[in-house]
Parts: sequence; C-alpha cells; structure tokens
Amino acid sequence: MRIRYYLMDNPITSDPDDRRAVVVGYETVTEKEMFEYMTRAGSAITPAEAKANYEEIIGTFEYFLRLGYGVNTEFINIRPLIPGVYRGDDDKFEHGRNRIKYAAHLGRRYNRTADDVRVEKVSPPDNQPLPVTFEDVSSSTINDALTPGGVATLTGLRLKFSQADPKQGIFLIDSAKKEYRAERILSHTGKQIVFQLPAGLAPDDYTLEVRILLKGNKDVKRGSLTDRLTV
Repeated sequence: MRIRYYLMDNPITSDPDDRRAVVVGYETVTEKEMFEYMTRAGSAITPAEAKANYEEIIGTFEYFLRLGYGVNTEFINIRPLIPGVYRGDDDKFEHGRNRIKYAAHLGRRYNRTADDVRVEKVSPPDNQPLPVTFEDVSSSTINDALTPGGVATLTGLRLKFSQADPKQGIFLIDSAKKEYRAERILSHTGKQIVFQLPAGLAPDDYTLEVRILLKGNKDVKRGSLTDRLTV
C-alpha cells in the first residue's frame, strides 16, 4: 500500500512557488486487524493472550494518566493540556466546566518507520475547498482540539463561501452525523478564515467540512479536514 498525496499552494508562506503535500485516501486498521496480525500463522501468541496483553498495556497507560503523569515511550508520547477560557486571574479549574485533554504523538521508534513507507503523487481534486490547517486558539493546538465557543483559524485553498447561504459555510459533524454550523465569521478570505466555534459542541470527535457554491454551479462543493477534531 502507498500513501497518496497531492501538492497545493502553501498558504503559510509568502513565496508563490512554495507548495505543501496533502495526504489523501489512506486506509486505517482497528484492534480487529491488529489482533489478526498478532495471531497470524506462525505466531506464538493466541487471540486470548493478544487481547489480554493489549488490555493490560492500555490499562497501564490509563493508570499513570489518571495520576497526572505524562507518558514518554518509544511507542507514544502523551502530555496533558487544559484548554478553555478562564475569567480573570482568580478563576480556577472546575470539573464539569473545564476539561483536561491529552496531546499524543508517535514516539521515536515509529517515527523511524517513515523511511520505509512508499508514496504516490496524485492529481489534486478540482474546484472543491481544501481545508488544511485548523488552529484552536484557546488550546494552542493544530488539527487536534476544539474549544466550544472559542476562536479558531482555518487555512487552505478555495475557502470562500457566502455565509448568508445556510447551505454554505463551515460545518462540524459529530460521530452521530449531527451538524453544527459556525455562525460567526470574524474574517474571511479564500485562503484563511477566522471564526468562532459553536458553543454547543458536546464532547465527541468531529469532522470539519467546508461547503462552497461556485459561481454558475448548482451543486455545493465539499472539502473535509483530514484530521478529526476532539472536544
């Protein structure tokens, strides 16, 4: 399997010749496929042992995170974050009103696997919005967290839409396919949008989708951020 990508203008730099790669169409595996690989022909581990060891490892991570530790291993690095807005210097963290989140990144062992991955360049999609980078200002994270009611910046290409048309705009879609439209746009160009996130976002994973209607077209074009965002 190859990781497919296309090149697009880089909205971060001022050099008109700069491009950035956007990964498209990769597949994912779940615990099911991982257990099948662990117990493949010739393996010395049984399905029951694979699942038990997996649960033990996950439980160990959970144990230390509940104690307030970060985790630093060859497999994964995890650090705690406390996103959100606080009302003045005397405000403090309150469970229910505030939340602790975790930022996770692959450790050094898995970063080395990138040297062996094959890639394939493909053509970019035509005439559809291409959201690339989402910054949640409150948590200072990129393509990761959502802070309900907070301010966010989205960069990419072909992001211009008519906010007056309810079929267009920025939409956040939860795991149950419920949609939340960003109603307050603070600034807006074809390459960058600053906007306020909907205040009613419940804890969940969300897909960010930009919908535009090009002049002379009847069908709305859609483009999704590759990464899922989490409240």
